[in-house]
Amino acid sequence: MLLGDLIINYDYMRVPLSSKQRENIDKVYPYYGAQGIIDYVDRYLFDGEYMLIAEDGENLRSRKLPIATIVSGKFWVNNHAHIVTANEHSNLRFLCYWLNSTDISEYITGSAQPKLNQANLNKIPIPDLSKKEQDDIGAILSGYEDKIESNKKQVSMLADTINSIYYNWFYDFNYPNPTGELQNGIPMNWERSNVFERVFEVKEKNKNNNDYPVLSVIKEGEFKLSDDVFTKQVYSKSTVNYKIVRRNQVAYNPARANIGSIAMLTDFDVGLVSPIYVVFELKETITPTFFYYYMKQPMFLENIKHHAIGTTRQNFPFEAFKMFDIIVPPMELQLRFEEIAKPIEQKIAKLKEENAVLAEIRDTLLPKLISGELPVEVGEA
Repeated sequence: MLLGDLIINYDYMRVPLSSKQRENIDKVYPYYGAQGIIDYVDRYLFDGEYMLIAEDGENLRSRKLPIATIVSGKFWVNNHAHIVTANEHSNLRFLCYWLNSTDISEYITGSAQPKLNQANLNKIPIPDLSKKEQDDIGAILSGYEDKIESNKKQVSMLADTINSIYYNWFYDFNYPNPTGELQNGIPMNWERSNVFERVFEVKEKNKNNNDYPVLSVIKEGEFKLSDDVFTKQVYSKSTVNYKIVRRNQVAYNPARANIGSIAMLTDFDVGLVSPIYVVFELKETITPTFFYYYMKQPMFLENIKHHAIGTTRQNFPFEAFKMFDIIVPPMELQLRFEEIAKPIEQKIAKLKEENAVLAEIRDTLLPKLISGELPVEVGEA
C-alpha cells in the first residue's frame, strides 16, 4: 500500500501568514509550521483531528524531531506542513507512528533545503495491514504516547510553578515574611544592579585537548551535544581552541542569542563550546538557581533582542549586560527559593527520563507488532 491511498489531503486549504500579519492580533489558536507551533493567531482554518507532516526543512534529513504530528482542536497551518486525515482504510495514529519510525530519505529532494513534496509523500510505502490491525496497533502505542503527553503537560505545569514563584518573590516582592517597607521601589536590604556587575567572562581554552563533550546551545535555551544537533560533525578534530564551559556557567552564541541560544550548563559537569561563544560565571552574590530563573523570564530574551547590534546579522556583545537591570535579594532569600525549586526540578527530570524510556519502548514495539513477532494483545499500556 502507498500512503496516498490511505489519506485525505487538505494542503489546498493551507494559508501562510507572515510575521507582520501575525503582529498585533489576539493569540488564541495555534499556528503550525513544519515542526510544530510557531505562533498563535486570532482565527482558525481547521477544527478536528489531523496529521501534520513536515514538507520542508533540515529535520526531514536529520530526524532530530518527529516529522509527523497529530493535532486536534481549532488551529491554523502554514504551507510548510502537509495536512491530512485518514480515510476509511487507515488509522491516523498508526500512520503517524509509522512515518516517524521509518526511513523516507529516498522521497526527499533538495540538498540545501530538503523537501517532501505531495507527489513523493503519496508514494511512501505503508505496511499492508488491515484497518483492524492498524487500529489495534495504534491503540497499543497510543497508551505510551498518551502517557508521554501527560508527562509533558506535568513538566510544563511544574516549570510554570517555579517561574510563578520566582516572579511573585522577586518582581512583585510577595516573598515570605516581607518587611512591607520599600526603599527606592525595592525592599530594604535588596540591591538594584545590572547583570554585568554580577558576572565575569571566562575564556578558559581546552589547551590540553581534553576529551570533553562538544556542546551547542539551541534556541530553546538548552545545551545539547553537538552531534545530536547537527547531521554531520561541524567541530574540528582538534579542540584546543574551544572554550571550556563548566557546570553553572552560562554560554551563548553572540549571533544566535537573540533567538534564545543562551543557557546555563546544568546537565554536564564540563563541556566544550565553539571559540565564538561567550562564557561567563556568576559572582558570589547570586546563586545559579536564582540567575537560571532570571534568564527564564520573558523580559530577559526581549532585552537580548533589544540590545543585539547589527543589521544583516545581529550580534549580542557581552558588554550589553550593563543594560540588564537585576534586583538582587539577600542571599538567605535566594537560598530559600532554591530549597523550593530543587525538588520540583528533580520531579521534572524524572518525568523527562520516564518519557525517554516510554518513547524507546514505543519505537521498539512498532516493528514487532507490524511483523507479527508480537501479537497485538501483547504490550498493552
